[in-house]
Amino acid sequence: MFRSRVNFATQVDNGIKMEGQLFKQFEILRDSMRDFSNMLTNERSTIWLANWNNLGANASIEDILFDLWYQDDQDGRETRMYPGLVGITPHQITYANEINLAKDRFRKTVQKIKADDSVFWREIQGKLARRYKTLNDQLATEGLSRIHLKQVFRHLPLVVSRPDKVGFSWYTSGRSIQKITTSEAYDLLCKLNTESTHVQIQLERLAGLPSNEPLARVQKQAPVLRANIVFANKQRRSLNVSLPLLFPNEGQIDLPDFNIPP
Repeated sequence: MFRSRVNFATQVDNGIKMEGQLFKQFEILRDSMRDFSNMLTNERSTIWLANWNNLGANASIEDILFDLWYQDDQDGRETRMYPGLVGITPHQITYANEINLAKDRFRKTVQKIKADDSVFWREIQGKLARRYKTLNDQLATEGLSRIHLKQVFRHLPLVVSRPDKVGFSWYTSGRSIQKITTSEAYDLLCKLNTESTHVQIQLERLAGLPSNEPLARVQKQAPVLRANIVFANKQRRSLNVSLPLLFPNEGQIDLPDFNIPP
């Protein structure tokens, strides 16, 4: 009994430390993104942002970087994408890399907490939402409740040479296959419209299977936006870009040739 109390106290103490570490890392990430955004604004960097997700004509890079929360009724698999082009200086490239490193540190801490105690992680999610609703005055966060981890974790896309041309296009990379049990399949089907014919057919087929029958859930991968980049030396590179593409401006004020993605 004494040993179990000691173990419980140790778990609580570790949990408090991990929570404090996570909040500190999130604060560092926020500060880094705000400093970077202010730097781009003050130095009048060359920027083009697509008018997606109700950004509006006066939107800034800060509006995009701080879009870190689920909106009302948002599908958990959905991430809001913001294509764009941003020319930056060597000093600003260093800041962008620091932001990506801060994202990685935050991601590792989240994964550690979730692996140790998923219930404790849900508690922390609620604390993050309550804490930063009041701090994020520039965001209309009244309807937001959970941090959107995919939008927090995703890196700022960055190339180290100025492109001559950037072609944006959509790309779909096949399917995802996930092993599930018959009970999990039943729960998933019940979340759909059970009055529709195709769902009823699947429920009937599922009822005729033994409980230990191995099943797989097959889904088409969501399309991703890809930047197809051509450099001055005719080398090419392609990378996924859910955030504006950063590149060294090399003293130029004009943007590379680019297309506006559909």
